[in-house]
Amino acid sequence: MDNLIPKNVRKTKLEFWRGIGLVEILIIIMWISLSTLFIIGLPISKMVKISCCILFAILAIPLLLPIMPGVKGWYALFLMFKFFAQKKHYWKDSTQNNTGFLVPYDCIVDENYIKTQKVNGKHHFIAGFEIKGYNITLLNPEVQDLKIKELQATFKLFDFSFSIVKVDLPISFADTIEFYEETVRQIRENINNNYSPKGLNARLFENQSYIRHMKNDTLTADNEIQTKKVFYLYVYSDKIQKLHEYIEVVKAKLELNNFKVVPLAGYDLVNSIKLVFNPYGEKISKAEYEKHQDSLENLLAFNEFQIRRNYFKADNVYSSVFGVYDYPIFTCYGWGANLANNEQAIIWNISPLDSTRIKRALNKAVNNARTKAMMTKSNVDRSEQAYEINAYEDLIEAITGANEVVKNVDILFLNYGLNMKLLHESEARLKRSLKELDIKVNPLAYRQLEGYSAFLPKAFDPLMEQSGREIPCLTLASSFPFINGGLDDEQGLYLGQNTTNDVIVFDQFKLTDKRKNHNKIIIGTSGSGKSYTTKKEIAFHLNMGRTVIAIDPEREYKDLCLFYDGQWVDTGDATVGRINPLQVLDNSFRDDNDDINTIIDAMEKELDEEKAAPISNHLRLLDQWFKTLYKELTERERRLLINQIQKTYQRFNINNHTEISKLKNTEFPTFSDLYETICHSIADHNDPILGNLKELIYYDFMGDGQYATLWNGPTTLNLNSNFIVYDVWTLFDQDIQKVTSAQLYLILAFVKGEVKRNRFEKNNKIVVVIDEAHLAIDKDNPVALNFMYQMVKRIRKYNGAMIITTQNWNDFTGTEEIKKKTTAMINNTQYSMIMNLAPSDLKEVEEVYHAYGGLSTEEQEYIARASKGQMLFIVSGYERHCLKIDVSEVEALAFVNGVVPANEHIENINHHHDVLFVDDSLKKYFGSKPTSNLK
Repeated sequence: MDNLIPKNVRKTKLEFWRGIGLVEILIIIMWISLSTLFIIGLPISKMVKISCCILFAILAIPLLLPIMPGVKGWYALFLMFKFFAQKKHYWKDSTQNNTGFLVPYDCIVDENYIKTQKVNGKHHFIAGFEIKGYNITLLNPEVQDLKIKELQATFKLFDFSFSIVKVDLPISFADTIEFYEETVRQIRENINNNYSPKGLNARLFENQSYIRHMKNDTLTADNEIQTKKVFYLYVYSDKIQKLHEYIEVVKAKLELNNFKVVPLAGYDLVNSIKLVFNPYGEKISKAEYEKHQDSLENLLAFNEFQIRRNYFKADNVYSSVFGVYDYPIFTCYGWGANLANNEQAIIWNISPLDSTRIKRALNKAVNNARTKAMMTKSNVDRSEQAYEINAYEDLIEAITGANEVVKNVDILFLNYGLNMKLLHESEARLKRSLKELDIKVNPLAYRQLEGYSAFLPKAFDPLMEQSGREIPCLTLASSFPFINGGLDDEQGLYLGQNTTNDVIVFDQFKLTDKRKNHNKIIIGTSGSGKSYTTKKEIAFHLNMGRTVIAIDPEREYKDLCLFYDGQWVDTGDATVGRINPLQVLDNSFRDDNDDINTIIDAMEKELDEEKAAPISNHLRLLDQWFKTLYKELTERERRLLINQIQKTYQRFNINNHTEISKLKNTEFPTFSDLYETICHSIADHNDPILGNLKELIYYDFMGDGQYATLWNGPTTLNLNSNFIVYDVWTLFDQDIQKVTSAQLYLILAFVKGEVKRNRFEKNNKIVVVIDEAHLAIDKDNPVALNFMYQMVKRIRKYNGAMIITTQNWNDFTGTEEIKKKTTAMINNTQYSMIMNLAPSDLKEVEEVYHAYGGLSTEEQEYIARASKGQMLFIVSGYERHCLKIDVSEVEALAFVNGVVPANEHIENINHHHDVLFVDDSLKKYFGSKPTSNLK
């Protein structure tokens, strides 16, 4: 039984001919009897009486035919009389026709639930949830089947009435905009941020572009307001204790199915109902809610409400409710998601059915279908009856053999329009969409008031008896409407939209029960948009006032560094930013709370020992550094060299008790000082090894020695900069492996020290970027790999995040040892952005991600076909997005030439929170829409 929706089981009837059943026969008999009695009593001739009888018989034919979708003439006549008899106009200030009469809700109870007015002598209670799903189409078919069966099991457990509502709400970034504006104020007011006027102006300029982008550009597309799909689930019970039980079941089971379930408090619950009928309207204010929470009819009543034959007007919004009168017997997977893709609001009213009654009804339905098949002479009709009988039998087998549960389901659609033309256009779009799914629409003529009532979440649906359809839980689960996989982190960066048109606003520093750390890896071939994506994210972190350190082997970030007036360091010639290897770095990554017994990895244990011994730690670092630079040195020679360095520190009164952080760069010894120490030691002890070391230091580090410019002298880095780019392009271009490895070792040591200093001294968030990380991985010298391996595991404790990018995944899996560490890195990297990859790299990536849920066939195909800027963005196990990065024109300015298009004097900044600049030269940048201008 796959996605079966049988014909209406409880309404199936024995038909004598072409839809003529027992009810129609009775109507014919009554009509003939009454018309005959009437005509016989008339003083007319016999021939005229016969003619009148024939005429009345002809007039009876429309009563037996469907004249409206799913409605025969006799029932349509009844609906017309009922419609003309009912009230059609309501006002809020009316005593007899008050719009409050249309609100079935009484008050808020226990702060979170709605109590309804009495129905059949009983109050009911309503609880609500917001449900956030995921894109099931990205999963492999076998995983899709598993998730559908899990959802089926969940629905089978729901032995109570509930409703699912989908509404398209306008995208609002009010909280994000407020965060940006607060960030601007903090950046401007923080006198200790060490920004130059240019750096400050750059941050304010870009933040203004974010605010403008959020307020305007991302809210409009083709002159229409962009919306997001929001799903609500409402649970009903006539007892508050039972409602609590249902709430626990719903939350536990849906979260087990990987849905995000957010219970709605009373205020949000009331607004969720109000916005269904006007998604673009204003929310109820908290003050109004507090005032009227004990009289919800005053809170939710319209000012004016008018009923017409096929629509209603609530205040200034024209609306119509459509139902469904027939489904295809077999539906496709994800048919509910197809319904949810329409702009209309949708409600699925679902109630349990008694298993005994449904079995009896099925038995009757099968017998009637078989009888009709025997009575018909048409081969086509006989084939249709056989198809219907097979569907019933499949359902019977599922109920009896697989314990399938059948629900009574009524699906309704709410169309909107500010005028009748727009309403009709909305209705036409819905009809076309449902026709493609072979679903037949019922416009509910003369029943719009019942449609309005049925669309209000509550236990009683007045249309369920006529419109409800028996649907098995498997079919209900396979509909899987909850493909609303957007990301709306309030303090995040707008990345773009995914393939389901949901907006992605991402905060790398947000932690949840499923987002455990801040690390990210970006993978993609050259030209896939990887660099622009990384620059966009670096710029965002800088604009938020965070510290960023980037290691740049391809000279990608020089212009960005100039734009923010950061420190760009060419590590290959030391013209700017020399690193003195003898400057003691306090870069131990051990916390006070760390238990040394819990550190298993030998490398980590070595790096984490004795936080209070900076000299000892640095001497170990230097031992490794000299081993990298001079592989020919014996262990005894290195030990003696380290001893001479220790004596040099003693000459400078530097020991393990010295407060290293308070020393200036010029207060540390250099290689010239080490040379003097060795000379003094030779004078005291004429050791030939010391003589060799003296020659080594003299010829390599003194005067015009090969390393003198690079390493002999005080450190000249500006460690107070909030943006440091270590450009290693010249270093890598020299192609002297030992020099490259040694300098890289020092750079990474400095980065570790900055990460620690940032936490304990600056108390700021820090982001470390390793660009094109594959270039730094060397199986013979795993310095960079060990650094990344350690950093991704520990940086979260230091209020930091990692961004690692690579285009050559093969280097990440070169040997088993490298693969072991890169796999461990992936396991400690929360976020992945996988852009276009070559088939060989894609296969390797899939293997590495296997322990993380793997990549489905659909995801692999998307990655293989991805154009520039497109990516698979993995947030957590099932939270994945296929999206295209959106880089605005203003953002791109920071990537190009390093020039801020504004007066560098911050006096030009207007202190009003809505307008940061009054310089007219900026207007051209704030008058254009964002473009995906990836290069």
